[in-house]
Amino acid sequence: MAFADGSQVRLADVSEATIGTIPATPAFQVMRYRTASVRLSKQTDISDEVRPDRNVPGITDVGRSVTGTVETRFSYGTYDTWLERLLCSTWATDVLKNGTTHKTSALEFTFEQGATDSYVRYTGIRWNTLDLNLRSRQAVLASWGIMGIDSPTPTTAIVTGATYVPPTTTEDFNAGLNVANLAITSTTLVSSPKVQAMSLRITNNIYQVDVIGKYAPEGHGLGRFEASGSMTLLFENLAAYTAILNHETVAISFDLVDAEGNKYTFALPKVKFNDGGPAAPGNGQPVTLEVPFMAFYDATSGATLTVTRDAV
Repeated sequence: MAFADGSQVRLADVSEATIGTIPATPAFQVMRYRTASVRLSKQTDISDEVRPDRNVPGITDVGRSVTGTVETRFSYGTYDTWLERLLCSTWATDVLKNGTTHKTSALEFTFEQGATDSYVRYTGIRWNTLDLNLRSRQAVLASWGIMGIDSPTPTTAIVTGATYVPPTTTEDFNAGLNVANLAITSTTLVSSPKVQAMSLRITNNIYQVDVIGKYAPEGHGLGRFEASGSMTLLFENLAAYTAILNHETVAISFDLVDAEGNKYTFALPKVKFNDGGPAAPGNGQPVTLEVPFMAFYDATSGATLTVTRDAV
């Protein structure tokens, strides 16, 4: 029997019209990814009854849910649907803002095992978090955190009538060549400081809803939308430090532009620097400021975060 090889695992995705149900004759989109740790998480109850022989009386399976992360590089047009689910919204004239619409999908992992392959599927999947990391001389990396309802019985056959759309082929973004128009501005920050590294974390604070008499979750609720992160800034002058001390409202935006000219613009119109200050790192290192930040609602854009796409 052939064992499954990690380099041949296919990840496919399809949106659900009914939460927790794989569509009939689904058109799966094959996804680009680096690693995936999605799994069915069981909850067990270990009996605490006392036995005179000191043995465990029993272990009961009391529930299950789906959790995990999918690690990817970031490229144009590859994750637009995932961004919609993450921001609980829909692209409108190529602009996406955080909203309140519930969106779910089903994921399918195909494990190549020779003549007979194995298919493991997960349903009711919600996109809870995204960690987007930009570091000089490195690819732009994304970590997607998901939560789901259940996993149908594993099988050795595709869903009846299923088709598979090939993955995109757009070039990966990298923080050395593909980040442009990085703007960090406030009353004090007239010109943007130079940035060595930046991380952006988006979370929906999704929570699981359980009910008596049901093995899997009844569903999930949307918590508060939050966009936060941190930056490593070169200490060029007192402007950034002054913005921290004065608790100024700061605007942050940046473009990701690939070699073909395809572009995303991420905009956080209202941000507060939560902390930070220059340190003395010692010989052979620049002085930097580690600045954690958090965005909040902007009435002008009607959102906390706006993503704009522009294809060539």
